[in-house]
This record gives sequence, C-alpha cells and structure tokens, in this order.
Amino acid sequence: MQPYTLSRIFWQGSSSFEQVTDADYRFLGKVLKVYGSGTEQIAVVQAGHFRFYINSFPRGVPAVEEGDSVEGSGRLLLDHYIWVEFLSSYPDPPDLFYQLWVTRIRSVRIPESFVTRREKGKSYPASLGHEEYSAGSTEVVKRMDDTKGDEVFFLVDFDDRNVGETKVPPTFLGA
Repeated sequence: MQPYTLSRIFWQGSSSFEQVTDADYRFLGKVLKVYGSGTEQIAVVQAGHFRFYINSFPRGVPAVEEGDSVEGSGRLLLDHYIWVEFLSSYPDPPDLFYQLWVTRIRSVRIPESFVTRREKGKSYPASLGHEEYSAGSTEVVKRMDDTKGDEVFFLVDFDDRNVGETKVPPTFLGA
C-alpha cells in the first residue's frame, strides 16, 4: 500500500478495507508487525480480510508501532519484492500471499504531462492515482505484453471466489 493519508487512531471496533476507485482504497486496521525503523520501516497491517505492507509513509506521519490502530487511504500496488527480499530474516512474518484469479487487465496510457523527455532518455511514474488519468486512456487487454509502447501501467482486477485449495508454488527464492 502506498498511503496518501495515514493516521494512528484510538479504535477498538471492526476493521475495513474498501475500494474507492481502481487501485485506490480506504482502510481501517491494526498494525500486526513492524520490521526495521525510520525510513527503512516496513509495517504489516490487517484491514478487514486483507493484509498488506507499507514501506513508504506520508510526510509528517510518525512511525507506527505493533498494535497501533491506523486509518488511511492509498494506492494498492502489486510489488512483492520489498517484502520477499528479506522475508526469511523477518521473525514470525504474517502471510501476505493470496490465491487469486485475474479477471481483467487494463492498460492505462500515462498522459504526456507526466512524461519527462531528455535527449538520451525519458522518465515517468510507474503508476498514477485515478484522478490523474481518464477512462479514455484505459484499454482492456488479455495480456500485459499485448500493449504497444512503454508509457503504460496496468490495473489488474482479482477475484478470490472458487479458488479452492489450489496451491501456487512461490516464484522467488527463500520460500
């Protein structure tokens, strides 16, 4: 989760994880584990039925601690590398892996206003918030490699219904 907002709160009720639009979510949950400190901190949050990690925090947000209740909003990104890189060294790591079906993939063309071009290259963000692109810049694709050009990111819709006991072997070392 890349939070736009995050705050520690006093709360003892039920937690929630709610989609706002595309990859943007609101959450209310509990910090299960914290690994590292300061700018190197990774916090694992349980919000509703979903667990995720946060490794980049909004400016001015004090560090969270295990057991804290938090609420916030942010963009859910699919990037397991930070979590998996040191997974074998985390004491008692919560399971953040889910069995899911991919139900739809949309490519989103990054608007030219977000692309910086130079003589020998260019740069652009890896993703955008839903207010930064239009519905007209999205296209349903069957495969991620079906798109032309590289100034795109993908919105992937998942479903956990009828997954059953299917076990997907890890695709990384150290599992």
